[in-house]
Amino acid sequence: MVKKMKKMTEKTLEFETYHYPILIKEFHLDTFGHVNNATYLELFEEARWDLITKNGYGLPRIMESGIGPTILEIKLKFSKEIKLREEISIETQVVSYDNKIAKLMQRMLRIKEVCCTAEFVIALFDLKSRKIILPTEDWLKAVGVKTQI
Repeated sequence: MVKKMKKMTEKTLEFETYHYPILIKEFHLDTFGHVNNATYLELFEEARWDLITKNGYGLPRIMESGIGPTILEIKLKFSKEIKLREEISIETQVVSYDNKIAKLMQRMLRIKEVCCTAEFVIALFDLKSRKIILPTEDWLKAVGVKTQI
């Protein structure tokens, strides 16, 4: 049985930042020789899956519980092009969680230079009821949210 959290406010939460390093390879590029725009979304997703899997909420857990993340909105801003064999880091942080809805920010960095920012509106989705639900304690832990009691 999964315990659901009571209604939350941002004032009771603390948010951790995660870093995911990646080397840009040939298959990430488009015909212009830089990372393809659709690939940015794939790389951001790879970093999010790494984050939740390392925090105990990977695909096996989602399949077993029938509860997993869903994306409601995406906003991308491309600032600098990223080219072949460049080493980048993806920073991921939930920046707010209000009731059932969270805002998650990701940044692709080349050293300290921001190349792309992404803003996601996310929620936890119950596959049986087909509805967005309040976050569970385990889900909050998985995305780096610490509740302050």
